[in-house]
Amino acid sequence: MLPNYVGAVVLLVGYLLAGNLMQDIENERAAALLDPFGMNAVSLVTKYWTPVERNVALVGLDGLMLQNRLIWMAIGLFVLLAASYRFRFSHVASEGRRWRRRAAAAAAVEAEQPARSVRLRIPRVSRSYGMTASLLQVVTLARQSLREVVGNRYFVAILGAGLAFLVFSADQVGKLYGTTTYPVTYQVLEVLGGTFALFVLIIITFYAGEVVWRERDVRIQQVQDATPMRGWVPFAAKFIALSLTVALLQGVVLVAGVLTQAVKGYSNFEIPLYLQTLFGFYFLDYLLLVVFVLLVHVLANHKYMGHLIVVLYYVVMAFSSQLGLEHNLYQYGSDAGTTYSDMNGFGPFATPFFWFKAYWAAWAIVFAVISNLFWVRGEEAGAGWRMRMARLRFGRPQLTAALVATVLILGLGGFVFYNTNVLNEYRTSRDAQRHAAEYERLYKQYEIALQPRITAVSLHVDIFPERRDVAVRGTYRLVNRGEAPIDSLHLRVPHRAEIAQMAFSRAAESVHADEDHGYYIYRLDSALAPGDSLSLDFNIAYVTRGFENRVTSTQIVENGTFLNSGMMPSFGYDPGAELSDEESRRKQRLEPRERMARLEDDAARRNNYISRDADWIEFEATVSTSPDQIAIAPGYLQREWTEEGRRYFHYAMDTPILNFYAFLSARYAIHRDSWNDVAIEIFYHPGHEYNLVRMTEAVKKSLDYYTREFGPYQHRQVRILEFPRYASFAQAFPNTIPYSEAIGFIARIASDEDVDYPFYVTAHEVAHQWWAHQVIGGNMQGVTVLSETLSQYAALMVMEKEYGETRMKKFLKYELDRYLTGRAFERRRELPLLRNEGQGYIHYQKGALVMYALRDYIGEEPLNRALSAFLADN
Repeated sequence: MLPNYVGAVVLLVGYLLAGNLMQDIENERAAALLDPFGMNAVSLVTKYWTPVERNVALVGLDGLMLQNRLIWMAIGLFVLLAASYRFRFSHVASEGRRWRRRAAAAAAVEAEQPARSVRLRIPRVSRSYGMTASLLQVVTLARQSLREVVGNRYFVAILGAGLAFLVFSADQVGKLYGTTTYPVTYQVLEVLGGTFALFVLIIITFYAGEVVWRERDVRIQQVQDATPMRGWVPFAAKFIALSLTVALLQGVVLVAGVLTQAVKGYSNFEIPLYLQTLFGFYFLDYLLLVVFVLLVHVLANHKYMGHLIVVLYYVVMAFSSQLGLEHNLYQYGSDAGTTYSDMNGFGPFATPFFWFKAYWAAWAIVFAVISNLFWVRGEEAGAGWRMRMARLRFGRPQLTAALVATVLILGLGGFVFYNTNVLNEYRTSRDAQRHAAEYERLYKQYEIALQPRITAVSLHVDIFPERRDVAVRGTYRLVNRGEAPIDSLHLRVPHRAEIAQMAFSRAAESVHADEDHGYYIYRLDSALAPGDSLSLDFNIAYVTRGFENRVTSTQIVENGTFLNSGMMPSFGYDPGAELSDEESRRKQRLEPRERMARLEDDAARRNNYISRDADWIEFEATVSTSPDQIAIAPGYLQREWTEEGRRYFHYAMDTPILNFYAFLSARYAIHRDSWNDVAIEIFYHPGHEYNLVRMTEAVKKSLDYYTREFGPYQHRQVRILEFPRYASFAQAFPNTIPYSEAIGFIARIASDEDVDYPFYVTAHEVAHQWWAHQVIGGNMQGVTVLSETLSQYAALMVMEKEYGETRMKKFLKYELDRYLTGRAFERRRELPLLRNEGQGYIHYQKGALVMYALRDYIGEEPLNRALSAFLADN
């Protein structure tokens, strides 16, 4: 059967290679032809189909689909003919030529020597049945099993297929817009280790059956079973053999990763990270799987049935969340997830990973004991006989191991549950949907309730990176800008926040406090008249306790904290917390969600789409952090000092800003430059210097073009701040641009054909200082045209001036692909660009194409003049 497995693996490699190539639109056609199953050909043919076409149209056997089928039918016919030509009905002896030559030579020597009697001396053998002998037996059997696995030509074939896939996958490391990144170690590990994982699973799945059935397949099980060998020896030996096989495969990935980096001219190999990831995180997963697969094969007692059960197990685990088994305590070998960041390492992911693995290791001990008890020894293999043998084998060592494992399961499971369900809140997907539906049912009635506007914000933010805690003291100045008095204040506080103080400057009674939904209502003793004001003093904290079932809280970390205004108190009902998926709303018996307010709805213009409780605010903040870190907030640094072992920074804005701000803290290095009187600063992680000059030039070119074409820049500085890759975006706050390490800092612009996306992303975010932070739209259809679409257009113009039309065409080709692909998955009717409802594929990709075409139609100068006039009038 193993040749069949190898054939299946080769076909799988073809399919996976095709899927890998499909990630780049330049290689899509080749990918569609390379796929032996034709699935990628179908995907490419239907890629741009609209939802209606996907529902009613059929894939025809023509064009690319026909070419794919003809190619693989020809390959299949060739293989069939070759196999028919080589097939023989006779059975060839397994002995090779070398064995036959040795046998012939021995026979010749024996024929030449005269026959004579030989007296044999039987050696005296000291018998030993102790632990030392058992360990020697384990070593011997493990060595034999390992030799059988890795010395098998089919293993070499599977490994070769995996290595071939690694070679092709290496070219896709970090690609975006067809441009690669520097092959930093964590990306190489994710691409190579992640893709090669499938081959490791295949080898574990099939060779576990081979090693369990090794003696029975060659009919020597009776000989081995009759030897004086303890019952646990065979299982231990075969577990060790498979574990060493996995270790060997991890070593192959390590070597392949280092070679990939070397070939690409990168020499910072970070061997400790390779060892930590491959022989720490990955290896633990594989060891747990080895124990489970061995258990399945022992209990099934049928090689191919065991294979089937293991494959079914993989399928069930892939859909376990849909079956309601979302907690890691229910999914064998699962954990809270892992993501590595150059800035913060494994950060919040490492601790829960090892606690979950310790819990599942205790289960693995139970599985090992069961495997030992039911290990087939002898010819009796019926269920009843095996149960009797298991009872006979269940002695003191097995009982001790089972009791220890049970205590560990209960203790570790209880500890994990305490962390995930008591110290932290655990909700299944269904619970989260019910919670959102409940929020809407309870508080939708207050959506149009008049609330005061935040006009000034003063904050004191204490960041404790080592504890992953944040404490915030602040004051809001609130003004009633409506035409009616306000008698009740509807306050929203994020659920994770711990409230120490909420105090208004005038008498107010708390009449409703819903901690679960973070909704609080205060009744004022005297209504707030139109134009009148009051203040809110608050003290809240975000405290990290234990760990979550799935790590989601990555804003506050040891190096690279990034939190924004969404973690602060706000006023009024938030429609953004409603369920947006129509199927989920139907399940929760909610009415279909209303579309965004139309352009003709004047009432919707009262709120901007960034913040429903503020327009433009005065802002100042004092931020403290650890002494080795720099803390940043929007505004200009007024003062810096150290007090009681902490580092303090005071920032203040000199002009009103949107109620949209952020705080960051990390061990930064700083790259400084300037444009005219504007200071340019890039706060980056040491070692990520690759594109600092490129990003600085993008800032300069952007400031030059935007000020000339649209109007003056309102600030005296531009700051770019790197944050960990737990999120992959850049975001523009007033004069401050947080920028993920994953999308620009390690990009590698190696040729004139590469799309310089660090330059583009930087230009886009700088453009937001005009298109969003100078003019902002109301919370209605088409609002993101004013922010995202116009920022796209502005960035395209800067890029074209820098790189010319040829490079722009390649970039726009990717934008067109993303637009058409995004349109294919629209859940509601696609609206025109002017009436889009925040869909990224419309306001980013379609917007870029439309504005670039509009520039061609009416000219750059008239278009920019109109935009400049619009900006000046608003």
